[in-house]
Amino acid sequence: MKPIKIKCLSYKNSIFTLSIVFSAIIALILSFILSVSINVKAQDSPNIQPNNSVASCPQIDDRIGKKYQQENPEEEFDFEEAVFVEPPNPDGVTQVDIGLYVVDISNINAVENTYRLEGLINLVWCDPRFRVDSQEKRHEIYLEEDAAAKIKRIWWPSITFINEVGEYFRKNEELIIFASGTVEYREKFSVELKSLFDLTKFPFDQQTLKVEIESFAWDENEVKLKIDEQKTGFNSSLHLPEWNIYDLETQMKQKQELRSKVPFSKFLMQIKLIRKPGFYLWKVIIPLMILVIISWSVFWMCEESLAARISFSLTGILTVVAYQFLIAENLPNISYLTLMDAILSLSFVIIALTVVENIVVHLLNIKNLKFLAIKVDRICQFAFPSIYTVLLFVISLSYFAS
Repeated sequence: MKPIKIKCLSYKNSIFTLSIVFSAIIALILSFILSVSINVKAQDSPNIQPNNSVASCPQIDDRIGKKYQQENPEEEFDFEEAVFVEPPNPDGVTQVDIGLYVVDISNINAVENTYRLEGLINLVWCDPRFRVDSQEKRHEIYLEEDAAAKIKRIWWPSITFINEVGEYFRKNEELIIFASGTVEYREKFSVELKSLFDLTKFPFDQQTLKVEIESFAWDENEVKLKIDEQKTGFNSSLHLPEWNIYDLETQMKQKQELRSKVPFSKFLMQIKLIRKPGFYLWKVIIPLMILVIISWSVFWMCEESLAARISFSLTGILTVVAYQFLIAENLPNISYLTLMDAILSLSFVIIALTVVENIVVHLLNIKNLKFLAIKVDRICQFAFPSIYTVLLFVISLSYFAS
């Protein structure tokens, strides 16, 4: 009998198979990249006329001022020395217009769930105790240290960032007291805030950075914050290396605090970001998938020894483990599985299965079942790429559909 000649490697078939697999993987990678085309109109730094504010004195019923005039018809206040600790409206709520302009966002840290915000805050309220009938004196302006000293000696809303976790820096301060009684306070600041991150879809995730502001001393029966849309927005030249800003929302809420039975008026700004996945895509995901494809080359190594075949697979396994350590450094210790974790785990299992296949083929060769060993290799040439590609699609769909 003539010996059976088994064709171990078909160059054209192998090139064709790898081409199909690589094309499928590239198509899958492109499906990962989500483009968000929602544009938010960034506002330039507003030039504000405070007397037009809803909270300014000309817009408020001047019965408040008349009440003070009736109670103190002949008394003259020394405004340079006076300290006001009571709200200016003795009969009800004092409305305070609040505007927040985002200048810069930096140090976004998913591990500690923090970020640093630099911005401009603008407050306007009416205090009739500062009304002056003089036509010559329209307003008084206090800057920097003078503004800081003056604000301590008058009533103000005493606002605070309730999600503040780091140092708060006041860079510039300005206090303007108008003859009508309108008071406007402007401040440029830098603060580290806390905001929880949902990393389920990492590195194709979207995050919401929250800014929460309320009065520390006065509940909503005494101070009610109101959003001034003209003074709220973000810098049009703001650029984040790893993120795109795709939406910005502001709203007013009630916040119950332990220090009072009455809830507080809370200003909430939500800055919505979408991550730019380029770094992880080109530095981790694509090299990882290429590494998995290379590990399949053992299916065409029919005449090679077990050691040579397993060395390819072990190299791939060690590389996947190294990638896992790299990703873990940029993520907090979370209990749930992220999309990146799922891709790494799938790649690890696929490469580990090639080791099992190598052992099976080696045992078949030892038992002189070379024909069956080659048949197993040929089945795996198509089975492994197909299973890997299908599972990647299933994983991606399960994460993006949720």
